[in-house]
Amino acid sequence: MEKRIFGFDIIRSLAILLVMTGHVLGYIYEGEYSFFISFFSGLFGVELFFVLSGVLIGKLLIEVFETNNIRQNVKNFIIRRWLRTLPLYFIMLFVYWFGNKYFDSVKNADVALWKYFLFIQNFFHVQPTFFGVSWSLSIEEWFYILFPFTLFLIKKIKQNLSTKRIFAVGVFIFLLGFLLMRMIAFSHYNFNFYEGVRKVAFLRLDAIAVGILMSVAFYFYEKKVLLSRCILLGLGIVLIMINQYIIIRNHYSNLYYFNTFYYSVLGLGLAFVFPVFKEIKCSNRLFLNIFTFISKISYSLYLQHWLVFKLLELNYFSFIPGTVKFILFFLLSFITATISYVCIEKPIMNYRNRVYGKHK
Repeated sequence: MEKRIFGFDIIRSLAILLVMTGHVLGYIYEGEYSFFISFFSGLFGVELFFVLSGVLIGKLLIEVFETNNIRQNVKNFIIRRWLRTLPLYFIMLFVYWFGNKYFDSVKNADVALWKYFLFIQNFFHVQPTFFGVSWSLSIEEWFYILFPFTLFLIKKIKQNLSTKRIFAVGVFIFLLGFLLMRMIAFSHYNFNFYEGVRKVAFLRLDAIAVGILMSVAFYFYEKKVLLSRCILLGLGIVLIMINQYIIIRNHYSNLYYFNTFYYSVLGLGLAFVFPVFKEIKCSNRLFLNIFTFISKISYSLYLQHWLVFKLLELNYFSFIPGTVKFILFFLLSFITATISYVCIEKPIMNYRNRVYGKHK
């Protein structure tokens, strides 16, 4: 039976609900701060996904580098990740292309579809509005390749280095390296508050590395980390609050901080809350089933909810009140995501586990 960590299911559920709410909050609230509430709701949701991804794949990669056949096991790791993420991504890419071509009121005639197949639609620049949610998938897919490759190079250069130190060096390279690249890139990009560095893949690969850092801590120092989980939670909350205060106090005008240090601090702050969630248990079957269900369909929800939103934005449905649209959005998103998970994701994962084995 698949072993799940309930606290991580809560995090994944919270992340997808924040992303979805951020996109449709305008249906029920149009106050003075609606844009910023929507923006940061989606931002926190995606950053949670990034850190969680790092925490989960970090353990798998550590186990890979603890084996004797690293090359083959890294290859299997990447193939397993591709089988988890690519099939539904490519199906939804076609669906978005079809909808954009025949239904979308805002045409993206200049869409270079081949870039989406190679995940370079936002590698060095902000991607077009077409298939908008795919920007984060580009970051994920490139990380799956570049981070193991970096670890492999470190292993080749220093063959006697322990796995713990290999990961420490790799994480340090990513955390410091991509922060420095953001600092250098800021003067060369015309970033604004909304379309800033956040969605440029080559400048954001450290977002997942933060989760790897926490995964390394769990793997090698689990007892100490869990004993300190309340202190880490407090530290994480303080970091997040200070981080938000720095940009709010200047009325969101400090674009340099927001496009450089902000994401590094936010990632660390979010990572520090994970030890508390790792220890959360649930004996209530209802809550357990709800969070497990949302967590399982979260990938389908992420890829499909924007399509539902675009559907409800068509002129055909302009007569529907905002509150009703808000409810319909969640209802239709959950229905389509459930069908997608059962009919596409689950069969492919079963195939993957049969052919490439199932991680413990």
